[in-house]
Amino acid sequence: MKLNLRSIDLNLLPVFDAIMDAGQLSRAADQLGMSQPAISAALQRLRHTLDDDLFVRTRQGMVPTPRARELHQLLAPQLASLRDSLDPGNRFDPANSQRQFRLLSMDYFEMVILPPLLQRIRQQAPDVGLEVTPAGDDMAGTLIKARADLAVDSFAPEDSRLQREVLLEENLVVVARRGHPRIQGRCSKSRFLKAEHVVLPERNRRLPLDLILNAPGWQRRTGARVTQFASMLAVSARSDMIAPVPERLARHYADTLALKVLPFPVTLPPVPVYRLWPSALD
Repeated sequence: MKLNLRSIDLNLLPVFDAIMDAGQLSRAADQLGMSQPAISAALQRLRHTLDDDLFVRTRQGMVPTPRARELHQLLAPQLASLRDSLDPGNRFDPANSQRQFRLLSMDYFEMVILPPLLQRIRQQAPDVGLEVTPAGDDMAGTLIKARADLAVDSFAPEDSRLQREVLLEENLVVVARRGHPRIQGRCSKSRFLKAEHVVLPERNRRLPLDLILNAPGWQRRTGARVTQFASMLAVSARSDMIAPVPERLARHYADTLALKVLPFPVTLPPVPVYRLWPSALD
């Protein structure tokens, strides 16, 4: 049966650590700003809790028992780490941090933003790690519950528990394979609506692009639904389907996939891409 931590007064652990470090009750009391009787009483409670003498009084001071040495070897690094974590003066140092950050986003982020971002991270924080996972429909809840550190998305939930900042703005363009039989030179609204489209799946959350492309007079012919932007580019490159995608993404992969990048049939406002984080982190 595992030991129930609620049965242990964790305030006794710093006392144990101080006695191990000082070797005398009086010195340990001075380190902790406690009286010697209070230190003695704490040691007695700890002995009772752990069922071990822990220290033997000798002329040279308090000599730890084998059990005490074993415990101190295990506990000392954990106590030091806890002190560092709670110390207000101990700020995040990117050059020495080994922290793993979790970020919520879409594959647009992985394809466009992540590569140059990782180059900068490696220059300033060589041992920091980054895990990117899909944002999902409960992005706000995941951030608020501290299951992720940050989100990058064109969808920004209205929630007072979240902070948001525009990271960049994207223009919408149309991609079609080079040699497409009907999309030549430009993509008029008529050609846009007559062509088959490869699109992303319906979501519970409505992105700005979804609102634009589902407005009256913009109903498209859906040829395929895929899960990510990368698949939209791949399908458009190997078929006569077209796709509206962010301009940075399209231009980055146009030559590799032999795609034409065409202006959207009408002028549209740029789409903001947000950085989102829990208000509690401010």
